[in-house]
Amino acid sequence: MSTQTISPGQNVIVPTRPAWLLRQRLAGTISEWRRRIVSRRELAALTALDVKDIGYPAGLEAEKCKPFWES
Repeated sequence: MSTQTISPGQNVIVPTRPAWLLRQRLAGTISEWRRRIVSRRELAALTALDVKDIGYPAGLEAEKCKPFWES
């Protein structure tokens, strides 16, 4: 924790995160993005018969068109 002055006589305690924690969160986010990219490419490669077997074609189309950063 560190203290930050916002105006004369008023101090606020600001929590700081260690660098390793930020790197770990960033690595986790990038890993999740990669997983989504692979998953959506697999959905895009499905045949019409595969999509019919899944039984949710509208949701599948919406999912495979999302950018990787959207969950």
